[in-house]
Amino acid sequence: MPTTTSMTTAAKRTASTLLDRRPEARTFSVQDLLDVVARGRVRIPSFQRALKWDRMNAKLLLDSLYRGYPVGTLLLWETAAPAGEGRIGSLTLPAPEMDNALWVVDGQQRIVSLARILLAADPEEDAFALYFDLDAADFVIPPVIGKRLVDPSRWLPMTVVLDSEQLMQWLFEHAAEPSSRPRRDTAIQLGRRLREYEIPAYIVRSDDQTTLRDIFKRINSAGKSLDDSDVFDALNGSRFPSQPSTIAEISSDLEKLEFGRIEERILHRLLRVLLGLPVVESARSEPPRLADTEAEEAYRKTAATASQIVLFLKNDAGIPHYELLPYKQAFVTLGRFFQLHPHPSPRSRELLARWIWRGALNGAHQGDTVSTRKVLARILPESEERSVDGMLEMVKERPSLLPDVADRFNFRFAASKLLALALLSLEPRNLLTGDRLAAGQLMRLLPSVHDSSPLLQIFSLRRGENEPYLQSAANRLFHPPHKGGVRRLLTSTTDSRLLLSHGISEAARQLLDDGDSVAFLKQRAEWLQPLVRAFFDRHGRWDEPDRPSIASLIIDDEAL
Repeated sequence: MPTTTSMTTAAKRTASTLLDRRPEARTFSVQDLLDVVARGRVRIPSFQRALKWDRMNAKLLLDSLYRGYPVGTLLLWETAAPAGEGRIGSLTLPAPEMDNALWVVDGQQRIVSLARILLAADPEEDAFALYFDLDAADFVIPPVIGKRLVDPSRWLPMTVVLDSEQLMQWLFEHAAEPSSRPRRDTAIQLGRRLREYEIPAYIVRSDDQTTLRDIFKRINSAGKSLDDSDVFDALNGSRFPSQPSTIAEISSDLEKLEFGRIEERILHRLLRVLLGLPVVESARSEPPRLADTEAEEAYRKTAATASQIVLFLKNDAGIPHYELLPYKQAFVTLGRFFQLHPHPSPRSRELLARWIWRGALNGAHQGDTVSTRKVLARILPESEERSVDGMLEMVKERPSLLPDVADRFNFRFAASKLLALALLSLEPRNLLTGDRLAAGQLMRLLPSVHDSSPLLQIFSLRRGENEPYLQSAANRLFHPPHKGGVRRLLTSTTDSRLLLSHGISEAARQLLDDGDSVAFLKQRAEWLQPLVRAFFDRHGRWDEPDRPSIASLIIDDEAL
């Protein structure tokens, strides 16, 4: 029986966590919510979880808003906040001192996703960037430049829809023709539905952070969302003594191949494909529950197949690191091929490398799960050669535009990864030691959490600076960070071979010495571009026949 002392202690603890007043129930339109985010009133407490959503989660959120589906309730804590600076993805927001800031207790993933998509200054700068296909009425990742140039009124950047004036200006510039009337109507409807969508929220007012921590813990222990890979591991992993027994363990083991850390979501999709399941689990389907022996075999096969893919990408396709793979979905597709044809001929491996590069250069690999299913359907168990031929058929279109050194550089996008691979093909060397630089070494030396590129800027880009060449790949090179800055290293280097390994000619070096940054970058871009074009041609090989190996064409007499 509890003592009087223990009962008193419990009563005090209960009283100390009671709210003085009930939370205020209200709604925020998306426009009003993002207005308070932009003004720095919305803050993220230190006890929040790290952001786990990716662009596809954010896309589903936008789609739900557009359709009018419920998206859950926010829980906000109104209290004082100090001055500072807030960072949300590519956004840097003011965070002035205020006594009525709104700290996010529940809803961080939704608020951050909306801010990154709708408030970004540039339609492609953020990793969550989305466009809206006005013909298909669907949210899509930023289309390749060629698509946008061919049909500019079709692709609406989501960065203009939050402000009705900005949206109308975009329509005036891109969709003013009478034939674009259906697209204009769709764009206006989209903007209105997103701006006016009202999200329910509770606002808690309390000075006791312990109470808020308790609320946060209860909410997230009851409704904590897990990745598909987390769910699969929870149902099937760690039930047997052999390794690996989780997808996370597979990812860690693969790092020994010096290809970087492969995302668990990609390995989970690979595992599903090897099991003969759809690439992505649908909302209506239940995650598979396997017997112990089946689960053990699934993890083993996934690890072995992933290793085979890594070695193919490094040795045959010339892609030395996972972060340099332009489109990650190709990793999953290769898994089906190597599952059915574990020992392809040298000719098939050569043609598969063309498939990787052509799909990266023309954007075919960027597709969603529908296009991935179409490619998987081309991979036939009875014929290695017909499988390769079918895969090549899907990427046969030669791109009208290739990535240009003078284009804006953003390592999050495939075009910039392709340019990075081209610069890496010059075999860059350390300007201090002359040693050849390895991709894995460079990828481990990322300059900062805000610039996830292994390529350093030669000239620092100041905020608000719009000189195109400063934002281009011509202003980037592979090199370990140096305390004095990479520009100082370049000007102190006298060995022309070292400079050429970074695509810097004698003429460009002279302009660098003269301090003419724009002229230097323009000269470097002009010198590099033919080399980059030749690099892409060498890997795409569109002008060469894609015939299978001679051995595969010989008919066995016994088969006649």
